[in-house]
Amino acid sequence: MRFYCFILLLVLSLLSCNNANPAAITSSYIKAKSEASNHVANAHVRRHFSTHERFVEEGNEDSFEERTINMKLPDAAKLQSLINFQPLKKLAANIQKSSSDNQKATKELFESLDVGVVGSGIFQSTPYQTWAKFVTKVYKKNPEAGQAAMFSILRDHYGDEPLAKLLAEARRGWGTATEAKQFESIQLDNWLAHEKTSDEVFSLLKLNVDEDDLLKNPLLSTWMSYEKKLGTENPNHALLLKLRERYDDAGLAKMLVAAKNDRSTQVIATHVERAQLESWLNGKKTTEDVFKLLRLNTDTGVDLLKNPALKIWMKYVATSGQNAYQLLLLKLRTKYSDEQLAKILDVAARDSNVRIEVWKLEGAQHNDWLGGRASADSIFKLLKLNKEGEELFKSPILDTWVNYVARLGKKNMDETMYSVMKKYYSDEKLEEMFAKAKNSIFTRKLASDLEQEMWRSQGKTADDIFKFLNLDKKDAYKLFDDPKIVTWATYVNRLNSLKKIPDDFALISELEKRFDDLDLARMLVYAHPPRETKSAITIMQELQFKKWRAKGWTPTQVESSLEKQSPDNVLNWSVRQAYKMFSE
Repeated sequence: MRFYCFILLLVLSLLSCNNANPAAITSSYIKAKSEASNHVANAHVRRHFSTHERFVEEGNEDSFEERTINMKLPDAAKLQSLINFQPLKKLAANIQKSSSDNQKATKELFESLDVGVVGSGIFQSTPYQTWAKFVTKVYKKNPEAGQAAMFSILRDHYGDEPLAKLLAEARRGWGTATEAKQFESIQLDNWLAHEKTSDEVFSLLKLNVDEDDLLKNPLLSTWMSYEKKLGTENPNHALLLKLRERYDDAGLAKMLVAAKNDRSTQVIATHVERAQLESWLNGKKTTEDVFKLLRLNTDTGVDLLKNPALKIWMKYVATSGQNAYQLLLLKLRTKYSDEQLAKILDVAARDSNVRIEVWKLEGAQHNDWLGGRASADSIFKLLKLNKEGEELFKSPILDTWVNYVARLGKKNMDETMYSVMKKYYSDEKLEEMFAKAKNSIFTRKLASDLEQEMWRSQGKTADDIFKFLNLDKKDAYKLFDDPKIVTWATYVNRLNSLKKIPDDFALISELEKRFDDLDLARMLVYAHPPRETKSAITIMQELQFKKWRAKGWTPTQVESSLEKQSPDNVLNWSVRQAYKMFSE
């Protein structure tokens, strides 16, 4: 049915251009097709030969051979046998005889309804719908002929490129997609019948003048569909060749990365990128070759990590079976020391324009250190953190070292870090540094953790720190309003976590050494802590209630104990309600 429509279209196309005897037109067409069948089959090849000639003239024959991709051609023998098939000659003659009146009426109605006045949205317009219904009725017994007649009139009125635009628009419209695809198929068959080469159709659609937004051009898909008609095995490779006429590898890579970030071009850009990777693989390009092709060797520092082409290089490395981040690390190390590299990664981690996952590159650096069994102290010195003095906590690469210590897998990484720092600073100096670092939200937690590790190493007990923080001088009912109570609670939990058998209720037990358990409950419900410590106080209250529940205390028993101890205390009701809600 497809080929029938195809031959029918050829006859109508010829008749619309020539005022000749129908039989003579059909006969001359068949004869011409017989002589030119091999040219139709080799239309795609001619495109490559013309490109080859252009490259040879410029002295780039080897470059052309590297970029040319093998593609399947149409079967010339099948076309020849189809053309010589006698019933088609009779069919062509019958079409002319039976449809000339219908064709004339179809064209006259097109003109009288002013169908051609409509541009964008023509297929949804009332004039077009009226015209289409008429054609459907007239060509009721031969709908394919009606479709071919409509296409012929539309093409003659608008021209190939404007019509292709209208069809591309209609393909995306609701209710017009099917009809648009049918007309597009006829248009492609028409070009093929007229032996249009890929380059000719590319120019006909004016894609050769769309320098900046070729991938966004809706007619690009029309051209790629024609590539398939020509027998191209992978149209994306053909598009790659077209793009390489405009861009070098570096420019093309950047353009593709940008196009992949645009929803309208994401799919086609991904396909072309894959074709680019395949062409490098087929050309046996090394990762070093591609690194230079993309001009990545000219970038330095963070600029390299921001280069859009870097991601394509990393994909090529992965395609060749290597670890992209490990290989990138090796390249960076040829230019930078570990200290310099750590600073570059720190800046890159905070730059939204960086194209890679910086933490993976840092991880590759850590893996290299781990492989060399580097200690926390050796990396501290390698990064020259021992030279930072009082500005240690302001160093941008302190986090690099902290993250590496975490990778060492020690049970108490704070102990490891403190033991290294102690080699270069006295406890007095560290105490000053910790105090300053706690003023910054970026270093507050690290400084607090290291400070508590210092206390632990000095043998300080929970009671020692309670007094050191002057919590023993606080009014009982204001104790939990002071943020320092959370610092103390964290230290108690740290000491408990390092015991062979930790106590789930260690914190409450420490508080109960200072306060009666019922008074402690009243203090907790009375507390008005600042927002940053409110959740910690809530956790303390829940921990006390869990201890009561573990003892088997019921809300009724708690209420009775509260009333018995202090019947007039207004906080009794609040404690009872809080425990009751917890127990439900």
